[in-house]
Amino acid sequence: MPYRPSAPGPLGLVEAFLRTRNEITDAAGLGRWCAEHGLAGDASAGTYERAMRLREALRSLMLANNGGPAAPEALTLVNGEIGACGLRPEIAEDGLRWPARGLLGTVLGGVVAAMAAGTWPRMKACAADDCSYAFYDHTRNRSGRWCDVSGCGANARMRAYRQRRETSPGAP
Repeated sequence: MPYRPSAPGPLGLVEAFLRTRNEITDAAGLGRWCAEHGLAGDASAGTYERAMRLREALRSLMLANNGGPAAPEALTLVNGEIGACGLRPEIAEDGLRWPARGLLGTVLGGVVAAMAAGTWPRMKACAADDCSYAFYDHTRNRSGRWCDVSGCGANARMRAYRQRRETSPGAP
C-alpha cells in the first residue's frame, strides 16, 4: 500500500486498529498489538472475539461513509459496545473528552470523539469490492473512494470501462 497520511488525533489509533486484518488473528496477536500501541487491557479470547466483531462493524460504518449501504446490525453492535465500555463524556478545560478503559473503550472513544468533532465521515473503507482497507479521506472535498487511486481506483475504473464496452451497442 502506498504511503497515505494517518488519520488525525484519536482516529489514528482507530485507523491502525481497522488495518489489522492480517496482523491480529488470535488473542495473542491482539495482546501484541495492544502492547505495541501502549494499551493496557485484557487480551482474552472473549475480548478478541468482541474486538473482531467491533472491527468489522466499524468497517461496515466506514463503507457507509463511502456511499455503501448502511448496516443496522453494525450500529446496534457499536452502540452495545459503547454501553459495555461505559463511555461517558467529560467536560474539560480544553473541551469534551471521552475517557475510556481498555482496547475497545479506547477505540470507541476515538470514534465517538470523531463523530462529535465531525471528522468521522472522513473515515472510509476502500470502495473496491475485494479490498475494504481503512483510510482517512484527506481530500478537500471529501471525495476519496479508494485506498490507492493507482491500485484499487485504477482497477475499478478499468472494470467499469470494460463493462461499458461489453454492454454498449456496436462495441467491438
